[in-house]
Amino acid sequence: MTASVSYCQEHGITQRRETNLQGKIVFIHGLTPIHTGTGQSVDVIDLPIAREKTTGWPMIPGSSIKGVLRDLCNDNTEDFKKAFGPDTANASESAGELIFCDAHLLCMPVRSFFGTFAWVTCPGAIARLARDYTASGLESPFKPIAEDIGENKALVCKDSKIARNNRLVLEDLDFEVKEIDGAENIARKIDELVFENKGSVAERLAIVNNDTFSAITETCTEVTARIKMNEDTKTVKTGGLWYEEAIPSEAILWFPIIATPRNNECAEKLFKFLVNKNISHIQIGGHASVGRGIVRIIWGNGNGRD
Repeated sequence: MTASVSYCQEHGITQRRETNLQGKIVFIHGLTPIHTGTGQSVDVIDLPIAREKTTGWPMIPGSSIKGVLRDLCNDNTEDFKKAFGPDTANASESAGELIFCDAHLLCMPVRSFFGTFAWVTCPGAIARLARDYTASGLESPFKPIAEDIGENKALVCKDSKIARNNRLVLEDLDFEVKEIDGAENIARKIDELVFENKGSVAERLAIVNNDTFSAITETCTEVTARIKMNEDTKTVKTGGLWYEEAIPSEAILWFPIIATPRNNECAEKLFKFLVNKNISHIQIGGHASVGRGIVRIIWGNGNGRD
């Protein structure tokens, strides 16, 4: 009898032979700027953020998420060891049975001429989120955007506070807007899943095309100049000026947690172990001492696998 079979029998879990993955979609809402660095300078930015190789969009590595959750969940129980694997000294014994994937950007917060700021997304980001739901064995609540979004165009909701006279101004970008039901549906689901229907997503959501979204994620991150002072002269030390990049506060991201196929029968038990820890806020990435990386974690799926 394998260890996984005995574990499931011990906890009264019925085994199922399945080939599909079982997963959970978790959302992140940034309360402060998030810096998950790469360790390599890019152009004038000395400490850039991690980005996807294929899209160039900001992301949070799964290793950063897993490390934080492992520390917070560590109660030395069998559930913990099953979920995260043994400690470093015994890491060769077995791997954890939960896979913590990278967090992908869903909504980029961008300064708006009207309504303070907008949550900007694109069809590509929405399609990838829907794909992750499907890959996790879940029914996606997000439908693809069928509307063709042209250059300098944006889709908004009818209750939008960021558009006036059919115009939307984000930073120095000017868009012509159109109201569609698809934007309403997406805003409603984000509001439900991330803000428990207490947010104002419909008032702030803007959907642009993929190319424009890529440009926005490149130019609208938060870049801060930092200095190191000479205590005696009260001047900047030589080489003591640097620039660091961060994902702006109010960003919305998601990441899948997936159970390994050989232990799908135990997936719900392990997911409940995480959720029952009641972890609602964590710190991710670097520069914690200056307030970077404080985020809210939203565990619910809106599909019963909570």
